[in-house]
Formats: sequence, C-alpha cells, structure tokens
Amino acid sequence: MDFKAPSNEFFELGDISDYKSADDIFPIGSATIVAMNFAAILTKMDVIHSKSLNAYFDTFGFEGVLANMSLIVILFQIARWGYTKAYKDTGRAWSPFVFVCFLIGVQVLYDLLFYYGAINVIPSGNNEMIDILKKYSSEHGSRALAGHAAFLIFVSVIAMLFKETSFMFTFLTVTVTLYLLPYVITTFGPKPPAPPPVEKKEKVPDMPGWNRPRY
Repeated sequence: MDFKAPSNEFFELGDISDYKSADDIFPIGSATIVAMNFAAILTKMDVIHSKSLNAYFDTFGFEGVLANMSLIVILFQIARWGYTKAYKDTGRAWSPFVFVCFLIGVQVLYDLLFYYGAINVIPSGNNEMIDILKKYSSEHGSRALAGHAAFLIFVSVIAMLFKETSFMFTFLTVTVTLYLLPYVITTFGPKPPAPPPVEKKEKVPDMPGWNRPRY
C-alpha cells in the first residue's frame, strides 16, 4: 500500500470491487469507522429518532460498534465477490451504482435471514443483544431496511473517496474518529420513558378475633 498523494479530483469514486484485493479492506474499514461514529452522533443528538438504537450504544458501547463494523466489512466482501463474478468479469467498466445495488441486495438478504432466523426465533431473555435488536425491529419495522441501505450507501461513498486519497489522510481521519468515538457513545441520549411506579396496596391490619379459628 503506497503513500500516494490525494487525487486532484477529490470526488472521484475509486474502484473497491475486487474481492481479492486486501488493500481495499483498509478504505472500507476506515469508512465504516467514520460512518459508525457519525451514526452514533446523530443518534445521541436525537436526529435519528431511535431510543432502541441509543440503548444499543449505551449497553454495548465500543463492543457493539465493533460488532457492527465487522458485519459491514463482511457484507462488503460478499458484495465485492458477487459484483466481480456477475458483473466485472464480463468485461464491464467499474460502476459505483451497480456495486451499491449489489451491496444493498446483500444487506436486505442478510436482514431478512437474521430477522426470521434469529430475532424472530430466539426467545426474549436469552441474549441481551438480541433483546435490544427485537426492540429495534419493533420500533422501526420495515423502515429499518431503508435505514440500513442509506447507511451502507454512505459507507460506500466514503470508502470510494478514501480509495482515491492518500493513506496518511485516511489514517489521520480514522485516528481522530477513534479518539472521538468513546466520547460520542458515552454521551447521554434519548431514553425511553420510565415505567409508572407500582402502587403498593395498604395492608389491612389484623383485628382482634378476625383470624381466630372458628371452631
């Protein structure tokens, strides 16, 4: 991986579709970190109205972010393989739009499999992360698919831009992001309303003779 200078055309979208290229994992992973930090900021500021997502960040913190980052890299790698085999190997030129379509297709398939194979099957109380994801699915419903697609498009654009910038620029951007991330995910965000207090029934004192045997 060379330390090339930033491209004169900063908004050129680089080709990140070769699933055999280990070098592309760096811009993809870096874009994922930046996008996750951005999503956490919007959640904590209540721009993304999601109490369950805020609860996810509060409960799992950096571990939850790391789990999501790993999943996104896996989805990208599957999409890269599909794009290469079904589109690129036929001789067609690099198309960011087609690549994103492959990526969204993989994401929708994963979401459906995960919902019907895990979230909708595992009973509540067996896994804390699954329980929060159940609340997330209940809160957003089918809108979650659109939200995930928008997020992956955002990650894709950043990754393609990072592919055309210098290693040092990407490295410093990710370093600053990682510095800010712990502060972001530990910021207090919107909370679900507390359950109403349970009213205690007054115990009726025993009166003399009430509890005596009747025989």
